[in-house]
Amino acid sequence: MKTRAGQLVMNLVGILVGMLIVVPRTALADGPPPTPPPPANVNSVGIIGGPSEPGERLVFSGQVFAPDGLTPVPGVIVYAYQTDATGHYQADPETHVARLHGWAKTDAQGHYEFHTIRPAPYPSRNVAAHIHFHIWGAGYPLQWTPELMFAGDSFIRPEQIQVSAGMGKFGNVQPLMKGSDGTLRCIFNIRANTVTNYR
Repeated sequence: MKTRAGQLVMNLVGILVGMLIVVPRTALADGPPPTPPPPANVNSVGIIGGPSEPGERLVFSGQVFAPDGLTPVPGVIVYAYQTDATGHYQADPETHVARLHGWAKTDAQGHYEFHTIRPAPYPSRNVAAHIHFHIWGAGYPLQWTPELMFAGDSFIRPEQIQVSAGMGKFGNVQPLMKGSDGTLRCIFNIRANTVTNYR
């Protein structure tokens, strides 16, 4: 019995160690990674990955709405971060902030826009490529939103597509359209909540 119990303990320790190796340190924190404050000159168009960033160019935009899903909200800070073209965040070891990140502030009609590259999925993990968002301001508390994913990604699960479809104009699985200049574009609308989802 002692031998079997000891083996079970060793197996459990092995599983936990494996989890610690796979899961980024920031994911072990209480809530999403830190949200750095925006620059003083933040406006409705943000840059995550500049023109020199390797990868396929992507522009995504949308509106932030009040909880009623109808009223656009101006003055909301939209913070977004993502992996690079190799699927890595390359987060700062001290702040844990992803290298590719940026801010926008919604305009009078609640619009925002980001210029970046298409993120790659995590290496060796069956997780769809995605972009993370935090929003706050204009009377709304800091909160994270559903991750933006891209239709056609083989790692997106059927249930994720169903959930997105049920969210209507706030769906987080969005198609990519390529323009004549080769830039990919998509729309991602966000519904603000009056209560934070940070723990």
